[in-house]
Amino acid sequence: MKLVPGTFLGSRIAVRTGSGFIATEYRYARETRLRRHSHELAYFSFVLAGSYDERRSALRGWQCLKETTLFHPVGEAHDDRFGNQDTCLFSLEVGPQFIAGVKAYDLQVNEPLNLTSKMARGLIWRAYRAFSDCSPRSALLLEALAFEVLCELPWKHARAPEACLPPWLRRAREILHDEFPNAFTLSSIAHRVGVHPVHLARSFLRQHGVSTGACLRRLRVSRATEELIHGDRSLSQIATQTGFSDQSHLGRIFKATGTTPGDFRSKRGCSSHPRG
Repeated sequence: MKLVPGTFLGSRIAVRTGSGFIATEYRYARETRLRRHSHELAYFSFVLAGSYDERRSALRGWQCLKETTLFHPVGEAHDDRFGNQDTCLFSLEVGPQFIAGVKAYDLQVNEPLNLTSKMARGLIWRAYRAFSDCSPRSALLLEALAFEVLCELPWKHARAPEACLPPWLRRAREILHDEFPNAFTLSSIAHRVGVHPVHLARSFLRQHGVSTGACLRRLRVSRATEELIHGDRSLSQIATQTGFSDQSHLGRIFKATGTTPGDFRSKRGCSSHPRG
């Protein structure tokens, strides 16, 4: 059985559709069993509460507890057995245009995956919060986060899969994700994880397809975007709290999105916020 976009076999709680994705929250009663099925669209599933076992074959599957994040490629068949309490899931289905948009980066979109990184979990929690926010402005943030979650898939030419990453490299990425508002140097991160800065730079780029600096800028711009959409702080306050040296620095980096922070805020109906 193949399910059409936006359809799951549980009780749907809410659904939101964006440009190239469908976000859905749904619930399964305890001890529910789902017969073998697949989906027309690739999608991420995230366990908000409860647990279940997912089986792709007699010998392959996952035990899915709270915060388990799975990626299902198009047409992947599986069956599910839920635990002894109601289970709530959040799913992000990604359309062909989203998949096409990342083909140039050689992301692994044809294999089922369990995304275990702290960064992936953090991104999808943020996507769920944006999904739960009913304001019109949250649609833009949800779309941006859906794309970021997609970019957490491994690269085809990465040196090692996520589960085989050396602990120091995983720790370096967690430092960036958790402490991005702080001032960093490559040497300071390398010192904390116990490797040479050159080795860190090469390994991070080979594994993630971006430099540590580019990763840091992406995290800062993403948080600044959230503040511009939902917050009421001035641009200078946002710059300081998201790791930029000043408002001018924020403006220069933010222009890579095609607009300035002030124009972005104004176009989202937030012109009443302070600008300085």
